[in-house]
Amino acid sequence: MTYRSRGRSIFEVILAVCFVGFLVGFITVLCIGNYFRAKRAQERQRQRRLAKLNGVTSSNGGRSSRSDAQGYTSSVAGDTTASGQGYEAPDPGRNGVSA
Repeated sequence: MTYRSRGRSIFEVILAVCFVGFLVGFITVLCIGNYFRAKRAQERQRQRRLAKLNGVTSSNGGRSSRSDAQGYTSSVAGDTTASGQGYEAPDPGRNGVSA
């Protein structure tokens, strides 16, 4: 079975090839742009994470003004309570059900 043009002129074939080429190029440009956008966002996130670990986030030490106004303490890791003690896991035997 051989390829037949099915009545299409050479102009229509060239136009179809150009259209497909445009679509492929457009999608390729979108993908490349998205890759570089994500790469920049990843780098910004890494910089924020490193700054947070080094303790140079904002002028009030990384705490929001709302948490300061309410008297809560906060930490970088977020695993301390207001009394300053470490995180205490719930008792697995009770499963959060009160007796």
